[in-house]
Formats: sequence, structure tokens, C-alpha cells
Amino acid sequence: MRSPICAFLGHVDAGKTSIMDAIRNTAFAYKETGGLTQNIGITEVPTDRIKKICVELLKKLNIAIKVDSVIFIDSPGHEAFVTLRERGASIADIAILVIDVTEGVQRQTIESIDILKSYKTPFIVALTKIDRVDGYIDRKDISFIDFMSKQNRKYSENLDAAIYKMAGELSNYGFQAERYDRVIDFTKQISIVPVCAVNNIGIQDLIVMLIGLSQRYIDLNKPAGDEAAILEEKQLKGMGKAYDAIVYSGRISVGDKVVIQKKDMISETKVKAMFKLVPMEESRENFGTYESIKSASAATPIRLILQDSEVLIGTSISVFHNEQEKNRIIGALEGVTKGYNDEKAKGIVICADSIGSIDAIKKIGGANSIQIGMTRLGEPTKREITTAKLNEKVILCFNVPISKQIEELSAIEGVTIISSNSIYTIFEKYNEFKSAFNKEVINDKTSDMTLPAEFVFIKSKVFRRSNPCVIGVEVLAGEIRPGYRVINHKGANLGRIQEIQDDKKKLDSAVKGQKVAVSIDDAVYDRNLFDGEVLYTDVSLPDIIKFVDVKGMLSDDYNDALQKIQKIKRI
Repeated sequence: MRSPICAFLGHVDAGKTSIMDAIRNTAFAYKETGGLTQNIGITEVPTDRIKKICVELLKKLNIAIKVDSVIFIDSPGHEAFVTLRERGASIADIAILVIDVTEGVQRQTIESIDILKSYKTPFIVALTKIDRVDGYIDRKDISFIDFMSKQNRKYSENLDAAIYKMAGELSNYGFQAERYDRVIDFTKQISIVPVCAVNNIGIQDLIVMLIGLSQRYIDLNKPAGDEAAILEEKQLKGMGKAYDAIVYSGRISVGDKVVIQKKDMISETKVKAMFKLVPMEESRENFGTYESIKSASAATPIRLILQDSEVLIGTSISVFHNEQEKNRIIGALEGVTKGYNDEKAKGIVICADSIGSIDAIKKIGGANSIQIGMTRLGEPTKREITTAKLNEKVILCFNVPISKQIEELSAIEGVTIISSNSIYTIFEKYNEFKSAFNKEVINDKTSDMTLPAEFVFIKSKVFRRSNPCVIGVEVLAGEIRPGYRVINHKGANLGRIQEIQDDKKKLDSAVKGQKVAVSIDDAVYDRNLFDGEVLYTDVSLPDIIKFVDVKGMLSDDYNDALQKIQKIKRI
């Protein structure tokens, strides 16, 4: 049984590194710039360390540790998770979603949830900073179960309220959640483990839950094939380029021939040297101790030096022993990378820092019915702008630089570049762009036609009886604009809309749900226009034919209004 691989996900300052500090008994978080993680870090925590800090809780819960260690991956945001990939799927067996009890679900939390759902990865919630809940009585180095026995009723009630609020937020994303010691079915409920990393409260509960769930519900048998995931690139003094990696299948040895994925091609090279991260050490640059080794098996964090030093971050390297094996591996890699840099692919153009990031964007985009087209590793070039111009007129850039020259060219070509280091933010900005773009297209296509609308005269909302008649209305379906002619339920013409106002501010239009004041030139209150009357826009036959071209860009209520208008006018 191999060691489980666990990735931390969550908001940037929710306390991911502080949890690892508590496990390692280090203070790495305070070495980071501003206390925030800057690079991906790997730590192997051996069973001996786990038994030492969790001995009493392991006995209490009757859990026997069968694995040699747990591999923890800590990174800014979700980067480690999407980079740790095996042919399009994350090789992380389980994840810890870290949520600050004082902040709740934040933007990067939502992004992390989307990624976990996309990869169908099981996870535990670590609810951090529970020492900030009102009523807290200070304790240190204690399991959560024992900690709660030392707290007063006020704190227990406040913490329960926070936990159930968190469970309610998670239910919005399709997950049932409960405090871990109250979970009835671990296959259906997400375990919430409350922790305070700085005081080492609940850390052992988190580790024991991680071990227990991994051993019971995750296949930790060592699969066939000798492969490692390339996680990060480092420059080492006297050695040149090296790669932090994790052996996730089989065994890799010095001298092995391996197939690698480069930026523009699949190639082969040899393993020149290999180092193993010493257990309980941290892999980040300038930190961590390594020892030279000849061979490593799954699941082992290693540092690789290859003869060919241009391996693509986020890909896997695979050992081969003959031409037949090499061809099989190359064929599998070609299947994974198919579609990258394809100028003919229809949809949004993507530029990202790694294949793992592109995979995550594709998965989240697909889950939201957003078609992804051409993808590129690295910053956008003139080719991506040309491709985007022929498609969605937008490029989504994740974690890549954008030159001033490209910004200027995109502006000339009418291509919008949306850039962020958060996938959630990228899609949020894209949806705003798409909404504004669609509105512009709709306005352009409908500028010379009357759109269908159904709206009701709000009772007693009469501001002027005639010349023009000014009344309050609520739009029930479709859209009204100044200049549109109005009919009643019998098809009688009541005049033309002169103005639409909301709180004395003139509007260009009003849509379903809006309550506004409208002036109608030929209408006279209580003569041809009455309280509570349902009104419609007067859509002509030519406009009905034009409506077919924009129907797909509008909500269903427009069509509902049109059907009623056609019935009234018998066309």
C-alpha cells in the first residue's frame, strides 16, 4: 500500500501553511513574504511522526496506520492540485479544503470547490482559527474532542452555529457536511474538522481523519507503470535546472530512459541524478534537505536532474524499456495533449502557465457550458489574437505575463484580454464581458425593430392622466423601449411610449422584473387605459420574422410575450 498524496486547497490566507507548520512542528509560514505562501511545497510525514502526535486519538478511534507516510502538498491557491496531474486527472488522492471560520466561503474557496468537483476528488474541510470564536478558553496541543470537553456552553454553541453556517454554505455547492465526529456516512457527508493551528488544536484529528478515510475509501495499491509528475522547476547552484516531482506509480531509477513532454513536442531523455526529500523537511527553494538516491517508488517526493532540461511543468515522465513501450507512452501523451495550440478549435482562446491549469480551466468551463477553443502554454502572441478575433473575440490568460505590444495589438483588433491568477475571477470577468458583449450585439440587431413585451399597469400609479398619460408599470416579460407602440389585450392601439423613467432618471429600456414610469402619448387614463390592465408592445409581422435571429440570445420570457402578442393580433 503506497502513501496517500494530499493537496491543500483554499483561500490564500485561510491557514494552509500554518496547518503544515503544526504537523512538522516548524514555523515556515513566517518565512514567507507577508506570511503568504509563494511557491509549491512538498512534505513527507512518516508514520512514526503521525503515531507520535496522534497516539491517544488513534487508540480512541481504533484506527491502525497501514501506510508508511502521508505526502502533503502546500501551495498558493490551487496550483499544486491542478499541476499534480496524470493524463488529465489530478494524482492527489484526497484534499484538505481550508476555510477560515471568521471569513467563511470566499472567492478562492469557491474556485477550489469547483476544481474538487471537476476532478471528483474526496476532501475534508479544515475549519481554521477556531480560537477566534467568542467564548474560547485557551488550550494548546490537544485533540479537538478533548478540547471541546474543556470549553464552556457559550463557546460550544457559538462554534456549532459557525459549523452549521459552513455546512449551509457547502450545501449551496451540492455537498452535505457535518462536524467530523457526528458524521453518519462518510461516503455521503463531508467531514468538517475544526482546528487552531497556532495552538495545535484539532491537528491530530485532521491527520487521523485523513489516514482513516484514505485507507478505507481510496485505492492505495501501487499501480503498474513507472511514472512521476513534474511539479516545479528549480535552479540549483552547481547543478543547473532540476525538477521537484512525485513518483506516483511504479519505480524510477537513475539511468532510466524516460519519455517527456516539452513545450512543442514529445521527446525522450535519461534520468541523470535523483534526490529524495528528507521526511519532515520542506521542498521550497532554499529550504529542505535532500539526500542522493539511486531509485524511488510510489509515492515519493523527489528532485530530478535530467539530461534534457526542458520538461513541461504539469506533465508526467514515464520510464520505458523498449521501443514498443516508448511508442505506447507517446501515443497516450499525444491523446492528452490533443487540441493544444489548435487554431481551428472553436471557442474561447486560453493562455496559461501549465497544462494542469489549462485542464482545470477546461473542466470548469465545460461544467458551466463554456466552450474552450485554442489553448497555449505561456503568454499570448499575435497568433492567439488572430484566432480569438475569428471566434469569441476574447482571450483568457491565467498566471502569464502580457506584453504592452500584445495589449496594443489586441485593442486594435478588437480582442479583449482577461487576465488573472485566479480561475474563479477569470470566469467571473468573462461572464461580465459576455453579458456586455451580448447586450451590445442585441442592441445592434434590435435597434430597428420592436421587441415583444408584456407589462402591467400598477393600480393607482397614475402620475398624469393624458397628453401624455404617465403611469407606473411592471414589466412581466420581454422588454420595453421608448418609441415602441402599445396595445391592450384586445389589440387596440393605445399610443407610443415616449419616455421610461426610474426615480426620475431616464432609461433606454426596461426588462422583466423592473418597475418603472412610462409616458404613452395617445393614452387617456380611465378612457382607453385602466388600472391593473395588462399591456403589450405592438410587434409587426416583419419584426416577428427578425426576432428569429435574436431569439437564442434572449431569455425565454421574450418568446412567451411574443406568443401572447401573436394570439392577440392573430398572426
